[in-house]
Amino acid sequence: MGDEATVNVFMRHLQAELEATETIADAVERQQRQRQLQAALQEAMRFVAAHDERIRLGLDPTVTVRPAQRTVESEVRETMSTLAAGICESCGAMLDPELDFCPACGAR
Repeated sequence: MGDEATVNVFMRHLQAELEATETIADAVERQQRQRQLQAALQEAMRFVAAHDERIRLGLDPTVTVRPAQRTVESEVRETMSTLAAGICESCGAMLDPELDFCPACGAR
């Protein structure tokens, strides 16, 4: 690995920052920082998954694609496909097909 920053390097940085939050004395500040870092990690994981999927499909991952207009129907479809894929939409954890909720965060 060269001097170039990558998403994986950024994710390791976020993970280290998340671990370092344990040293924050103020509980409210510590919780707020942990939420920020967890959200950033989840977004980075979503990006990597989308990037890898575009490569798997033979598409150029650097081309900007205009997002489709989101509707309630498209949200339901996306949720159903995420659940079918076995990945929690809320936290990104692997789902147990025998449970109707995420074992990591409890989301349904």
